[in-house]
Amino acid sequence: MTQIHDKRRHPRVAHRIRVRSSSREAVELETVDLSAGGFSCTAPAFLPLMTKLAVSLVLPVTRAAAAEPGNGHETVNGEAVVVRTDPPAPIDGHATYRVALFFSRMDDTDRRRLHDFLARHSARAAN
Repeated sequence: MTQIHDKRRHPRVAHRIRVRSSSREAVELETVDLSAGGFSCTAPAFLPLMTKLAVSLVLPVTRAAAAEPGNGHETVNGEAVVVRTDPPAPIDGHATYRVALFFSRMDDTDRRRLHDFLARHSARAAN
């Protein structure tokens, strides 16, 4: 029996996160999983391959790590490119696309926030 090895550079964390995106029109996405290199998500509309999006990931944070007191969230901003769009599947009675995006640009501060979030959630998954 042949073993399939995951060739991803970055391990993925299965976590649902709200993502605000904009291209020609704003689209609300929700992640299925997330890594330092990108994420897969559900989308209410078809997103063509190679579409560039400005994305804002709304990350839940612990009280100790909260950037804004009482908020419980911090936002990581960047740009991403659509690398896969699967045909729509009905979810809760609505056609929903499964989309994979690759982070094409992110500043160092946001990348650090994302890495910290992933490290916290990877550690939880391992325990």
